[in-house]
Amino acid sequence: MLKDELALFVKEAGLDLVGIAPIERFKDLPPERHPSSIFPEAKTVVVLAQEIPRGTFRGIEEGTLWTRAPRKLAPRYVYSVARFLEDRGWEGVPLLPISPERWPDGIPVSKTGIAPNVSTPLEYAAVAAGLGEIGFCRIFLTPQFGPRQSLGIVITDAPIEEDPLFNGMVCDRKDCLECVNNCPLNAIDKEDVETITILEKQMECGRINFKACRLCPNGVYLDESWKESVPNRLTASCVRACIAHLETTERITKRYNTPFRVRESWKLGIFDV
Repeated sequence: MLKDELALFVKEAGLDLVGIAPIERFKDLPPERHPSSIFPEAKTVVVLAQEIPRGTFRGIEEGTLWTRAPRKLAPRYVYSVARFLEDRGWEGVPLLPISPERWPDGIPVSKTGIAPNVSTPLEYAAVAAGLGEIGFCRIFLTPQFGPRQSLGIVITDAPIEEDPLFNGMVCDRKDCLECVNNCPLNAIDKEDVETITILEKQMECGRINFKACRLCPNGVYLDESWKESVPNRLTASCVRACIAHLETTERITKRYNTPFRVRESWKLGIFDV
């Protein structure tokens, strides 16, 4: 009953996807990443996703208007879901993740405690909740929207029926490599491949030179919470190439009447600006 009510509430709130992961699925995370470090009584992690309109990417695709595509949900959505759970007698922790690279950022409050600020990685949680996978360019992808969604997390002590892991494949990995071919800074290494394992799901990803990414003038935004963090690459040339490819090959379910990419893409090097 609670899961059905939650799914209906999420849709009415303007969100598009919800995935449920039991706390046991986070057993491989260290304490500074673990949801239980934030809420020791947690039983469930609720992961929320909202589609980012394709038009958000249009100005950068045309090279005429730089607009940030948000990786994280607006706070009002995670707060509303937390209140939904608390109105039913359970506790809900609306998580507004900061950069994991920022930890440790403070002094432990007890001898057995860990330093703040604990932050659960959005991508890990989304995979654990069955919403999708991490693509070759290390961007989270869903079968509905590809890379075009914002993510949010609510940790709760409510026992909610779990969702299965996503067992499909959105990214066609080495048969595609559009992200690699469309990075003008050669920041994605197609030869140096790492397998990221989350539970039993294995995902091959290219190693990325994030120092180069931070200098990218092709749509990258630096993380606002910490200067050394992984930057927001959702509107960068690599991810826009991914959007175009996933739509052209119909590897995602969302359909449009017109193609995303209607002309040859532009690319700038570091010293072109």
